[in-house]
Amino acid sequence: MNITITGNLGSGKTSVCKELKQAGFTIVSAGDIFRQIAEEKHMTVIELNEAAKSDRSIDDMLDQRSTQLGQQMDHTVFDSRLAWHFVPDSFKVFLLVDSKEAANRVYAGGGRSAEEYRDAQETEQGLRTRAKMEQERFAGLYGIDYYDGSNYDLIIESSCATPAQIANEIIRNFNQYQTQPFPTKVELNIRRLCPTKKLSDIEQDRLAQCRAQERQEGGTLCAVCAPCIRMHEGCNYITDGHHGIFAAAAEGKVFARIQKIQAGGAQTPEAARFLQLSQEDFAQLAQKLGFLYEDGGRHSGYTLDFSKI
Repeated sequence: MNITITGNLGSGKTSVCKELKQAGFTIVSAGDIFRQIAEEKHMTVIELNEAAKSDRSIDDMLDQRSTQLGQQMDHTVFDSRLAWHFVPDSFKVFLLVDSKEAANRVYAGGGRSAEEYRDAQETEQGLRTRAKMEQERFAGLYGIDYYDGSNYDLIIESSCATPAQIANEIIRNFNQYQTQPFPTKVELNIRRLCPTKKLSDIEQDRLAQCRAQERQEGGTLCAVCAPCIRMHEGCNYITDGHHGIFAAAAEGKVFARIQKIQAGGAQTPEAARFLQLSQEDFAQLAQKLGFLYEDGGRHSGYTLDFSKI
C-alpha cells in the first residue's frame, strides 16, 4: 500500500517527506513526474510549464502518470496536491496547519512566494486567496472539493509539531490502517486545544489515573483520550475530555485524536468559559502541562472543511 500526502500551503510537506524517506519510504513528488515528462518531450521544465498553461493534455499526462505509478509501486509516498485523487487505493494524509502559522513559515522562509507579500499578515491573506482559487480550479477540472476533510484517512496538524513527530505518527497510523482501516481520523496538536476548565476544577485522582494510562502507552505521541471540541472563530475549545488532555500534555504527548467536532454558533458557552480564565489560571496550567498557551490559545483557524467527517 502507498501513502499520498497533501495539505495546506506552508504545512511542511517537504520536510515531513524527508523524514519518511529516512524511515525507508520511496518518495515520488509531482515535480519528479513533471521533470520526467519534460525529459521525454526534450523540453526544459520551464518550457513544459509554459506549454501546460494552454495545453490541458500535459496536466492529463501528469495525472495519468500518477495513477500508473500508484498501481505499479508499493510502500511509496506520493507528495502531490492531488495524488490522493489519482492514487485512490492509498492511505490519504492531509497535513493541516493554522493559517497564521502557515503565513509565518512562508514569509520567514523567503523564496518566490514570500516575495509577493510585504509582511506575514499580508501573506496570510494571500494564502487564503490562493487556497480559494485552488479549490475552485480543482472543482472545475475534476469535480472534487480539495478542502473537504472527508477525502482523507488521516488529517494531522503540524502547527506545533516537528517533521519527525508528524512522520512517526503518519507511519503508526499507516500500519494500523493496513491491518484495520478506519474512517477519517483527525489528530490536532494538544497545544491548540483551548481549555474551558481551571486546573483547580479538575479531579486530581482522575487526572493521576489518566497520567498512569498515558505512561503505559510508551512512545506513542498521541493521547490515549479522544476529546470532543467545538471550533469557533479559529479556536478549538475542549467540550469534553479535559482530564485526558491535561494528563497527555503533562506526559509530553503531542497529538490528540478528536472524537467529535462541533461548529460554534453565535453564542458559544465554551468561548465564554475560556475567556474567564485568568493569567494565574494559565500560569498554573503551564506549570502542570509544561507549556504556555501561545496568544492565549487563540489562532487563525484552518483552511479545511470538517463538516462531513
